[in-house]
Amino acid sequence: MASQRECILVLARHLVFLGDALGGLINLYTAQKQFDRAHARIDQAISAQSSNAGLHFLKAQIFGFQHDAGGAEGELNRALELDPNNAAALTALASLYVNTNQPDRAIAKFRQVADPNNKPDTDDAAALTLIGMVEDQINKRDEAVKDYKEALNRNPPADIKAIAENNLAWDYAEYGKGNLDEAVRLAQDVVRSYPDEAGYADTLGWVYYKKVLYGAAVEQLQKAVKQTTATGGDSAVYRFHLGLALAKMSRKPEARQQLQLAVNMGTDKGLTSEQVEEAKQTLATL
Repeated sequence: MASQRECILVLARHLVFLGDALGGLINLYTAQKQFDRAHARIDQAISAQSSNAGLHFLKAQIFGFQHDAGGAEGELNRALELDPNNAAALTALASLYVNTNQPDRAIAKFRQVADPNNKPDTDDAAALTLIGMVEDQINKRDEAVKDYKEALNRNPPADIKAIAENNLAWDYAEYGKGNLDEAVRLAQDVVRSYPDEAGYADTLGWVYYKKVLYGAAVEQLQKAVKQTTATGGDSAVYRFHLGLALAKMSRKPEARQQLQLAVNMGTDKGLTSEQVEEAKQTLATL
C-alpha cells in the first residue's frame, strides 16, 4: 500500500477536476515544463477577469507543478476569498497542508468541503474519508473512526466506500477501536469488491491475524505479497505480517524467510522501528 500521505493526496484528486479549454492549455504547458508561458497565459486571463476564482485556482496549479507551496497557497486563498465554498480550491489547499505537514489546517479545509451547507456537488463522503486519513496520520483514532462511519453514511461511490471500510477495519483491529467481527465483515466486503488490491488483502489478513484465524490470515497475506511482487514491487510490511502469521502456525522456515526479508528492507520500505524490533525478536524464537 502507498504511504498514508500518498493515499490522501491521490484521494484528494477525486475532488478536483480541470475540464475547460484554458485548463487543458495550462496542463499542456505544465506537462512540457513551460511554466513561464503557463503563468503568462493565466495572468492575461486574470487581468481581464480578476474576480474569477477559477482562474486563481488554475494559477495555483501552476505553482503546484513548480513545487512552490507559498505561491500555490496564496492563489488558493485568493480563489477562496472570491468563492468561499469552492470545493476544488478547498481540497487543493487541504492537500497542500497535508504535503507541508500541517494536518490541523488540512482537516479544517476538508471539513469545509464536507459541510452539507456548501455547494450540492461537494463530495462529502470523499472529504470525510480524507479527514479520517489525516486524523489517522496524527493518531486521532477515535475521531478518524467517527469520520469514516459518517462517510459511509453519505452513500459514497464504490472506491471511496472501499477506502473508508478498509481504514475502519484497520482501526478496529490494530487499535482496538471497534468490534473484531465487524472488522472482518468490513474487510471482507472490500476484498470481495477489489480482489486484486494488495493493500486490501493485507488488511483482511491482519484482521484475521488479530482474530487468531492464522490459516485464513496466511492465505490473504500471501496473496498481498504475491500481488505486490507480481507488479515489480515489494512491501516490508506485508512480509512482516505474513512472517508473524506463519510463525503462529509453526511454519518456521517460511516465517524466518519472510521476517528476514522484512528486516532487510527495514524502515526504508515502510516498517516502523518497533516492527523491525518485533521481527527480530520473533526471528530469535524460530
